[in-house]
Amino acid sequence: MKYVAILLVVGVLVAGILGPQIFFVVDEKQVAIVTRFGEVKQQVTSPGLFAKTPFVDNVTYFEKRLMIFDAPPDSLLTKDKKRLIIDVYARGRIVDPKLFRETVRTESQAASRAVDIISSEMRAEIAGDNQAEIITTSREPIMNRILENSKPQLALFGIELVDVRIKRADFPAEIADSVYARMQAERQRKADKERAEGAEIDATVRAEVDRDATIIVANAEKNANILRGEGEARAIQIFADAIGSDLDFYSFQRSLEAYQKIFAEKSTIVVPADSDLFQFLQSPEGLTKSDTAN
Repeated sequence: MKYVAILLVVGVLVAGILGPQIFFVVDEKQVAIVTRFGEVKQQVTSPGLFAKTPFVDNVTYFEKRLMIFDAPPDSLLTKDKKRLIIDVYARGRIVDPKLFRETVRTESQAASRAVDIISSEMRAEIAGDNQAEIITTSREPIMNRILENSKPQLALFGIELVDVRIKRADFPAEIADSVYARMQAERQRKADKERAEGAEIDATVRAEVDRDATIIVANAEKNANILRGEGEARAIQIFADAIGSDLDFYSFQRSLEAYQKIFAEKSTIVVPADSDLFQFLQSPEGLTKSDTAN
């Protein structure tokens, strides 16, 4: 038992000392290559526990996740000889660790080479498009062409390029104010035009409504006048028929209407004794009897 315990202790000590020299771990975020005296013996692209020759083999780890290749903003000349400030970046991953180590060796050096390639392709693409097209319609096609043209070049370094994006496409500071002023003036011109068209439509609609309202009122007045005239004619006819049936009554009614209009309240009236009014005031029935006697 004593020898077994000694062997276990020795085994643990040996494993603790030689373990890192015999085994190495690659996690899901990494790729690795194993080199022996500078020569690549193995490349590992999947995670797990792996073995190597102790004290002879060396392991180098690289990033497996997407790397960002961010180019600095650059002033580029467009097809119509105008300048734009372009800010672009790309994303890629290491797919061939051996080729990557043999060509660019480090991730910082890879980023520098990727930025140079992408900037060169972007400069060529911007030179083939007009300024207005780049700002409005051509940005997506330009990014796609840069991606397709840069992919084979970065593949030579063991890098797979997956995306290229233009973050910003702005006017240079010295002309930005004048460009924005022209854009504002153009928007103002369109706004004034639309307001004028709206005012014209408003005036037309109001004129049509006023005309229709005038026609409706005129027709209503015409119909009212026709009805009023017919009513007055009917009233006159009825009145004439009444007069024709009893002329004395009509004369008496007209006299009363005349007296009602010319006599004010509490007035003193001097009338002849033989007048119809005097006889009526003395006895309303007497006037009737006197008239009947006559």
